[in-house]
Amino acid sequence: MRDDNGEAAVADVSANDFDRLFDDAMAALRPLAGQPDPHADSAPGAEQGAADGGAEPTGPVRGVGEALDGYVRVTAKPGGELETVELNPRVLRSDSESIAEAFREAANAALADLQAKLTSALPALADQQQMLERLQEFQQQSVMQMRRYLQAITDVQDRLDRD
Repeated sequence: MRDDNGEAAVADVSANDFDRLFDDAMAALRPLAGQPDPHADSAPGAEQGAADGGAEPTGPVRGVGEALDGYVRVTAKPGGELETVELNPRVLRSDSESIAEAFREAANAALADLQAKLTSALPALADQQQMLERLQEFQQQSVMQMRRYLQAITDVQDRLDRD
């Protein structure tokens, strides 16, 4: 739908609508950035995910990989960075090539686990197309509201100049 000026017609938006749109966008994007939801329940065990029988995870998304029967453990975080590398002292009994191979195997497993968690979390967080449409709607509404504010300021300045 277009208005008389040929621009997309957008309904007026209240401050509450802006807050709601921002909250929705942030809630969907926060876990992908590894940021906990400040509005989430911070009770003990709140970060346990659906795999533990709880609700959706509220903590940062991480991937974990192991090798050499768990003697090498790697944790990856969004962005493809390794957060932690844990070596059981018993792994040092292995030769350097075995340790290097185990580290590579655990790191790749952690990154694959992270990718799987992020992929499975996206549908639960938000429909990406719907989120994009809502953000575009918000952008259009913001531009129109800013135009109204600027026009009101210009009108006031014109009146002051005439007086």
